[in-house]
Amino acid sequence: MIASANLIGGMNDNILPILQSMTGAANDADRALVLLVCPIRIMIQYQPFLERSCSERGFEAGSEYLTCFYAAMNQTRRNGELVNLALDQARQTLLLLTQNTGGDA
Repeated sequence: MIASANLIGGMNDNILPILQSMTGAANDADRALVLLVCPIRIMIQYQPFLERSCSERGFEAGSEYLTCFYAAMNQTRRNGELVNLALDQARQTLLLLTQNTGGDA
């Protein structure tokens, strides 16, 4: 199932709560937390929505994380694990943002 533009773009009651959290986040720390806890299936299903949300809010760390995340999902795994240094580094950046309680980073 692909996300409907009307469902997502209209910000109606049918939008998933985690996606509402992304669009309603007050700052980059809140947006980073959403990306770090969002279920993988939702991240894959709503890829355009998440990418657009980061881009429209100027959340470069989130955009970088998503780029690395989606690339990692398409690479060959080693012994059942994702080995992607760029994704690890982008994740660390988001983790640091979540520790910043002073607003946008």
